[in-house]
Amino acid sequence: MVIVTWNGAHLLPDCLDAVLPEGAPVVVVDNDSVDDTAEVLARYPAVTVLTSPVNAGFAGGVALAVKQITTEYVVLLNNDAAVKQGWLALLLVPFVDDRVGAVCSKLLLPDGRVQSAGGWLDAIGYGRDRGFGDPDDGRWDAPCDVAYATGTAAAYRSAALQAIGGIEARYFLYYEDVELSLRLWLAGWHVRYEPAAVVVHQHSASTGAGSLRHTFYTERNRLAMLVVCGTPSVALKAIARFPLTTLSVARGESRAKAIARVRALGSFLVWLPELLTRRHRTTGDRAAIMQRWLR
Repeated sequence: MVIVTWNGAHLLPDCLDAVLPEGAPVVVVDNDSVDDTAEVLARYPAVTVLTSPVNAGFAGGVALAVKQITTEYVVLLNNDAAVKQGWLALLLVPFVDDRVGAVCSKLLLPDGRVQSAGGWLDAIGYGRDRGFGDPDDGRWDAPCDVAYATGTAAAYRSAALQAIGGIEARYFLYYEDVELSLRLWLAGWHVRYEPAAVVVHQHSASTGAGSLRHTFYTERNRLAMLVVCGTPSVALKAIARFPLTTLSVARGESRAKAIARVRALGSFLVWLPELLTRRHRTTGDRAAIMQRWLR
């Protein structure tokens, strides 16, 4: 099991106290934290600690840990998440189906409402959480295929990850889970939602939803994901409308947010040649995947 942390000393005890009784080996990747993370981890001798010399983000931290994992499954858990008893065993149940490459948990907000019952994609390629904000009243209790496994608390078949080339570290934060799941779908694997595996998640406690960092990585990485996994029409539509949407943001929301979007577009364009190479290496029926999961 992999937990990535950056200046999360205040979050780790609740996370580790909940997950260690699940019985799986736990690897914590410390992304060059400057708080008391090292001191906190020293109180958990059963945990293997990998220290990154830089803050490589969630995606980079996972990529670092996965290189050293030889188990049949790779399980990811955010440092701001606390699992319910028996979570891990329930999360792995869907893997009895050999077609399943990834499984995600039911995520609850601290107030008991649903945060995520797996992910779907809207018409312009933004990842959306199924059930976000709904009461946990049973309407999201049916296991099913989903567009993507939310990386907050998910398990992946190691053979499937190896077959598609693993996680892309350059995503840093956000959409690495969407892109990874879509590549699994393109390669013929299924991505499942398992509602019996329940996790309470302090949504965006580590990074801050609505921050300029959130804007930058969300916007850049969404375009990157669509270039690699989307049809040409879907990707080109998203890129073409980006400047107009940014202008609208500058006028109606925040100049700072618009500047973050401009920076995201510039970073995306620098990345684009590499993304096109990755797209060429990623085979599969993009039209069928987009038709199934874009709503």
